[in-house]
Amino acid sequence: MPSRTRAIALTAPESFEAVEVEVRDPGPSDVVLRPTAVGVCGTDFHIATGEANYNLDASGEPIPLDVQPQVLGHEIVAEVLEAGSEVTDLARGDRLVLDQGLNCLSLSPDEPCEYCATGFSHQCENYIEYGITGLAGGFSEQLVAPAVNSIAIRSDTDAAECAMTEPLACILHMASLLEAANQRYRINDPEERDRVRTALITGAGPAGLLMVQVLRKLVGFDGLLLLSEPDARKRALAERFGATVHDPADSPLHPFVEEATGGRMLELALDASGSGRAFVQVPALLRKQATVVKYGIGFHGEGLERLNEFQWKEPTFIMPVGASSPFDDDGRATRYRAALRAIEDGTIDVASIVSHRYSGLDSVPQAFGGDQHEAGYVKGIVVS
Repeated sequence: MPSRTRAIALTAPESFEAVEVEVRDPGPSDVVLRPTAVGVCGTDFHIATGEANYNLDASGEPIPLDVQPQVLGHEIVAEVLEAGSEVTDLARGDRLVLDQGLNCLSLSPDEPCEYCATGFSHQCENYIEYGITGLAGGFSEQLVAPAVNSIAIRSDTDAAECAMTEPLACILHMASLLEAANQRYRINDPEERDRVRTALITGAGPAGLLMVQVLRKLVGFDGLLLLSEPDARKRALAERFGATVHDPADSPLHPFVEEATGGRMLELALDASGSGRAFVQVPALLRKQATVVKYGIGFHGEGLERLNEFQWKEPTFIMPVGASSPFDDDGRATRYRAALRAIEDGTIDVASIVSHRYSGLDSVPQAFGGDQHEAGYVKGIVVS
């Protein structure tokens, strides 16, 4: 019979309660885990406020929280409590980062779906996700997961920093789609005419700050990198990471971009804000046939007709989600492993992004309690 474990569940919008949830019996290829650090993601906030619900029934309709409460938390660092008999590369006491998406490699169907077979596991036809699609997430005392979803931490890097692996993996996925896309202007194109000279990021939350670092340090973009953000602490971080920053309280975005580019405007715009108010300013900033990366989620308060303003300029749209990736030879997700290594070796600075730490499972309600709206908040991690 499945055992039960204590968890903190979202039972109604902005209402959390301590509950007991079932934990399935581990199989020979599974690991039993104790979460030690779990990031609070923008997606978590959207679910917690009631703006979003990705736990769907068979007809694709959201399952109300009063019918099925949700245990959130998908940016998971954990300690191994027990390893199955077929697990040879993890042992009790090992630390790991969890790839939170269960796909064909995790679930072992007779044949992988077309997405997993071609390296796009986040779009797996059988996909389920800890903390998002109804499967209990990291805000619990115990989890059972396939060992193949576990990327070992082989350093003494702080657990809260390692919890930034999933957000960084998502940005690496974004960068891979940007590199592969058929677009007029390309980063680092050998022909100046076809090269991205200026890129703009709107929003300097964790995603925007990771974008700056990935573009500068891993992609090698050496053009003008602009970033617009109202929070002073976030702007300071973005500037330190290599962006030229803009405060929307000081001046409108259009004249800032126009002056910075000498009137040429943008070949590349990346939205990491999820703000409708910011997104509708983008069309006027673009060169014709520029590339637009819509990364943020949300964009409330603006109608679909605002897309007309993009269409006249015939942009290439890229809309990445998750950390879809090919797999390494051992079945682990390539982007997750690359992200963890970049954190461990210090290539990407995540310590500066973690602004708030919450202690223990019972602090989960506090982590959703309003700090995210205060000046200086960048990223919260629940640690135990």
